[in-house]
Amino acid sequence: MLEEIGLTDDYFKELLKTRKDYLVLLINSICNLNLKEEDIIFGDTEERDGTTLKTIKYDIKVVSKNLNLDIEAQRGINDKTLNNYGEYSYDINRAVYYLSLLHSRSYERHEKGYKDKKSIVIFIYLYDIPGRDVIQKTNLHNTSTNVEYDNIILYSVSLAKIEENSKIEVERALKLLSEKDLTSYRNDESKVIREAVDMLEGYDKSEIAAMIRDAKRKEEFERGYLLESAEERGKEAGAKQKLEENIKTMFNNGFDDKTISKALSLDINYVKEVLSK
Repeated sequence: MLEEIGLTDDYFKELLKTRKDYLVLLINSICNLNLKEEDIIFGDTEERDGTTLKTIKYDIKVVSKNLNLDIEAQRGINDKTLNNYGEYSYDINRAVYYLSLLHSRSYERHEKGYKDKKSIVIFIYLYDIPGRDVIQKTNLHNTSTNVEYDNIILYSVSLAKIEENSKIEVERALKLLSEKDLTSYRNDESKVIREAVDMLEGYDKSEIAAMIRDAKRKEEFERGYLLESAEERGKEAGAKQKLEENIKTMFNNGFDDKTISKALSLDINYVKEVLSK
C-alpha cells in the first residue's frame, strides 16, 4: 500500500528511472513512438539557467538521438480559471512553459543534432481535465499555411478519465501511478506492469532512505554542474586562443592594429596587447 499517490514523489521518479521497460511502454504508447530501452538516456533533472540565474527543475528528462522529452506530474488543481476553450489556463500555460523551455535549451546549448530533434512534454494530471480523451495531443498550427508542426508536441494525460479495470495496457500502466492499493495489478497480464508493482511495493519510504536519496541527487547535480562549467570554460579558452591566432595571422599578412581592430570589432588596446605577446 503506497502512503501517497506516486505523482511527483520519489517513487514516481525512481520507478520511471529504474524501470526503463515501464518508461518505454508509457512513452511509446502516449507519443506513438518506437523507442527501445537502449535509446533512453536520462538528462539532468536540474539545470541552472545562465540568463535568469534560476534553477530549472524537470521531473523526468529523457534524451535520445532525435528526441528531448520531459515528463511532468500535476497532483492537484492550482487554479480553476478557464480560458476561452474551457481549459484550465494555469495548466496550459505551465505545460507550454516547460515545452518552450525544453526546446529552447536544446537550441541554446547546440546539442548534437538539435536542429532535427523533437521536443515533447508529457503532463500527467491526477484529476479530470477538459476534453473527452484520456491522452490529448497539442502541437503548433500555422493558420495561414495550414501546417502542423510535429517537432514541438505537448501531451496532456488525465488519470481520472481512465476507467477502472481498463483493458488498454497503457491506461492500466498510467493508472498504476495514482493507485494506493496495488492488489489488482499484481497479476496483471502485462509483465512490465507486474514488475513495476513489485518495485513500488518494495520501495523504502523511510525517512533515512529519503535522506540518502536526497543527498545522492544533490551530489549528482553538483557534479554535473561542475563538469558543465569546466566544459564551458574550456570552450571560452579555446575561442580566445583562436581569436588571438587570427589577430596575429592578420598582422603577419600586413594588416595594422587599427585595421584588425575595426575588422574584428575589437578594442584597439586589446589588439595591441595580443600583438605585444
